[in-house]
Amino acid sequence: MQRALPWIFAALAGAALALAMPGPGLWPLVVLFPPLLLEAIERGGGTWRPWLLGWLAGTVYWLVATNWVLEVMHHYGGLPLIAAVGCLLGMAAFLGLTWLAVAGLAALVAPPWRIWFFPLAWVAVDALRRFQPYQFPWSDVALVFGNLPAMLGSLPVWGASGLGWATVALGAGLWGLARPVGRPAAAALLIAAVGTTLVFGVVSGTTRSSGPPVRVAVLQPGTSLEEKWDPSEWQEIADRVWTLTRRAADAGAKIVLWPEGAVPFRIDSDETYRDIVVALAADFDLQIVLNSIGGTADGGFTNSAYLVTGAGISAVHYDKVHLVPFGEYVPPWAELAFTDSLVREVGRFTPGQTVTPLPAILPLGVAVCYEVVFPGHASAAARAGARVLVTLTNDGWYGFSWAPVQHFAHVRLRAAEQRRWFARAALTGISAFVDPYGEVRSRMEIGEQGLLVADLQPVAELTLRARWGDWWAVLCAVAAAGLFIGARVRSSSLEREPAPE
Repeated sequence: MQRALPWIFAALAGAALALAMPGPGLWPLVVLFPPLLLEAIERGGGTWRPWLLGWLAGTVYWLVATNWVLEVMHHYGGLPLIAAVGCLLGMAAFLGLTWLAVAGLAALVAPPWRIWFFPLAWVAVDALRRFQPYQFPWSDVALVFGNLPAMLGSLPVWGASGLGWATVALGAGLWGLARPVGRPAAAALLIAAVGTTLVFGVVSGTTRSSGPPVRVAVLQPGTSLEEKWDPSEWQEIADRVWTLTRRAADAGAKIVLWPEGAVPFRIDSDETYRDIVVALAADFDLQIVLNSIGGTADGGFTNSAYLVTGAGISAVHYDKVHLVPFGEYVPPWAELAFTDSLVREVGRFTPGQTVTPLPAILPLGVAVCYEVVFPGHASAAARAGARVLVTLTNDGWYGFSWAPVQHFAHVRLRAAEQRRWFARAALTGISAFVDPYGEVRSRMEIGEQGLLVADLQPVAELTLRARWGDWWAVLCAVAAAGLFIGARVRSSSLEREPAPE
């Protein structure tokens, strides 16, 4: 049994963090995963075992937290069940490599130093998921607080990376206090984590409006993917959107946000569709923000957001920068196994190059669907002049799984980080208005049809997180590297010292 304990602790560490995430929402469990993983590393011993223990913990985490991938690949992707299971297992094992790196490196650091090293390394390594070959920054540790706006007060200063560090540090510090060696270091870490969070929460201050409010509406047509793929349903889908848009105008909205894929036509090439939308905008004095497939000069396709007014389509549009791996493009390393993405309308999209706000009455920083999970995307939009943040999304792929809840929780983090209103228009839900502190002011649940209207205040000032980027993750990486080198040098020096006679 003793030999199995490290593996049990590692698996429990992954499961604890997964169950703390939105969906299950058992957020207090988040403080258990660092002690469980650190204890697994401590008990595991050996040179290679800690690396495998970390990999096991990470694989379990992703298997539980993203179990919805199975339905996406099987039901909507058309893969046989056994192949869909293989995709989930492969994805979990691949993403679990970041846990492998953190656990393996932590095992090379002596326990008193390990207490501080673990949370630093966690943030530094986990941030790598934003880049290739991953491009999947889903579920940062701070996401466990996505439904607790009272915990988000420090985000304008150090972002989700900072709150994630404080959370992991809390768990690591508690583990250190329970050990006979390293208690002073553990106590210092706990004081640093709690104290820094409180101080940054105070200095973040309050947000100030930079102009009069503008009434904005978000539509939720409730269109299923099966309806979208059935041409006989297309006219009914369009009529539903026209009706909701008129209702938004009657409610006094000046800007109306349509969700991703609201109408199954292309605004750039379908003249009839374009004329109808322009006429709607002109008749009701609206500015309509919609999503549509666009074309590139070389014959490619983009997933884009357009601004339509009574004068026509704005020359400024936004092309989605962060595409969904396997959903909208196939990563180069996976091309031998997959030839096309899951989006039926287009085999592969071409990514945009810049985050460009749409020039509406309120300059709008747009995130198309998945992009909201990238913290740097919202910061780039704010720096480019966005006064309000919006996201147009289609979560119909996820059904009633944990995924829509997890996806929406990212919106609350981004709103708090940038201290801006965030409007979310979702095809099937969750649509909502989130205030600059991460508080949900109104929302529509999955499966509902209708619209929401709110008066949004523009914000021009930039938070420290927006101005400096993810400075806390960079600081963690530098500190982790320095601590690792120092610990290894110290360990080597002790090994060379002669034993006392």
